[in-house]
Amino acid sequence: MKGIEAIELIRQHHPDMSTGECILLLNEGQKDFCRKTNIYKTSYTQLSNAGQRYYTLDDNILDIKEVHFNDVVIPRLIGKPIIDDDEFLSHTNQLADPSTSSNDRYWYLDTRRIAIVEKSTGRVTSRDDKSSQYQSCSVDDVEIRLLVTAYPTEFTQANIDSNMVLSLVPGSFERVIVDYVIANGYMLPSNFQPPAVQLFTAKYDNGAKEGKKFSNKSSGGTGKIVPCEF
Repeated sequence: MKGIEAIELIRQHHPDMSTGECILLLNEGQKDFCRKTNIYKTSYTQLSNAGQRYYTLDDNILDIKEVHFNDVVIPRLIGKPIIDDDEFLSHTNQLADPSTSSNDRYWYLDTRRIAIVEKSTGRVTSRDDKSSQYQSCSVDDVEIRLLVTAYPTEFTQANIDSNMVLSLVPGSFERVIVDYVIANGYMLPSNFQPPAVQLFTAKYDNGAKEGKKFSNKSSGGTGKIVPCEF
């Protein structure tokens, strides 16, 4: 179902709803549905930089399922190393970039950033009588691929005629997003109808539950490693 076709269905209930309002609510509905179901799975890529630990995540990413480094799945760390050799706030008291390479790599999250670290071939980082066996990635221009759940492409005035509702999302859940918009339209003060709100909200909620069940059929992830410091 294209965005313009969804608007035609919406206007059967809300003939006075503008295209801009429809686009706003369609985007809101898609995000809410994908956030509740984790149904939209895609990938993001980034090239590594030697000595750089942190890479900012795209705002559309909801959850990371797998991380591939040079086409090899790497496990996730629980927690984070006690010494940070990527000076992201200032360059005072800066540690040297790692000079030795290890293929024993891991990832972890730091707010809206992903960190890529590797086991050092020796005790490379040391501060305040503490040492860490982890260092930042030591190689350049290697592909980091994230397999994630995310938000789909948003509708705009320019693409509403061509883009599909829940584009690239498996299953047939387009009408669920239309139900979300219709329910919200009946919440407006100028068109407030509680029975209709209840009806279409229930239809949307049921669709979201089915979407979550469908999404869970293909769930997966990577192993976890607990960091060891001394």
